Amino acid sequence: MNQNLNVPLAKSQREIMTEFYAVRNTKVLYTKAEREEIWQQFKASRVVPTNALKERCPAMVAELQKAISNINLVQSAIFSECVYAQTLANMLKLEEFYVFAESPKSLSTSVINLISSYNLTPRYVYKSIDGRRALVQAGGPGGTDSALIQIEDNHVFTIEFKEAGAKTSEPDLPYYGENGLLVSTEKFEKKNPQFVPMLHEQIEKKLNFWDVMGSNANDFNPINVHGAVSRNFSSKKYADVVCVEDINSYLTMLPANQIIQWAEVRGEIRPAGRNKYKVWTPNKLREFIKDLDGQINGTEVKIKLDKFSTAKRRGGNDDINRYKLNSIFFVYRKDTRVEGEYLIFNIANVYQLKPTISAHMFFKELDINEVRKKYEMVM
Repeated sequence: MNQNLNVPLAKSQREIMTEFYAVRNTKVLYTKAEREEIWQQFKASRVVPTNALKERCPAMVAELQKAISNINLVQSAIFSECVYAQTLANMLKLEEFYVFAESPKSLSTSVINLISSYNLTPRYVYKSIDGRRALVQAGGPGGTDSALIQIEDNHVFTIEFKEAGAKTSEPDLPYYGENGLLVSTEKFEKKNPQFVPMLHEQIEKKLNFWDVMGSNANDFNPINVHGAVSRNFSSKKYADVVCVEDINSYLTMLPANQIIQWAEVRGEIRPAGRNKYKVWTPNKLREFIKDLDGQINGTEVKIKLDKFSTAKRRGGNDDINRYKLNSIFFVYRKDTRVEGEYLIFNIANVYQLKPTISAHMFFKELDINEVRKKYEMVM
């Protein structure tokens, strides 16, 4: 860990960390392994285990129920966020739980307006019995994961929840051209200033996505990566503190602007992220099709099935969901037909994955007792 930075705690950080560490070390309600077991059981049965789970962590049950009704998947980070939020709520004696969509009156109009100013959209609410405090677990990419609100004076503490191995954020990079070279735009840099040094570093290295398909770019100047992590929680997505589980599964609270003292950090550019778009490099797509000995007749493409790799729906047990021409271009199975040994589809149904940039944090050696020791003199 880098212990060279000596950043003082802000007043809000001192207040919330003092309260947090006044409580004895508390293990998260479900460890990473236990969360994974719950997910695997649900994935296999598609049945929500509502009894003990709902009593201990109702937000997890709500997420699983949404996964069934919306045919969506539950991301690992959201699962963990629900566990961390409930653990924190228990520590702070916030005993009432509400699904905000079902109980919008669980928060007053003034509180809703207040947290909206922080770009927070309420998802779940944990309140004290006397109604004087509320932990609001939020959704959406524009704000932090949650806010602890002292309702009497509208005092807000913003909180991020992170797994022991997590990304700060992962925005799509700007469209590149047919040459595959990484580019930047004023719009991207204005929206994601924390990543500008990392981005320009790779532009200077002439990063070419066609050359690095199937792998990720991780060679960054550590100073640029540290800056991306530190600035991630200091702009419009401001967080006072970050909660993460330590090596023994204890919920641990860290000052958001001192994360790099506790985590190993790594930068990454992925040539193929998760978000799909209509193809923006059509010439390169046609080149790849020809490399696969494919035939293009007007808009119809014909390629031997054994030239493709396949993928299932992320997190699901479904059959083949899509056929991959390579790591960047794919076509959904529903948009294809099989004739003998060939797969046939309209070239307009091919999608292209956009590259992303991110900074990763790994709390491999985090020990809550070391955190207590470091901050006990200033709290």
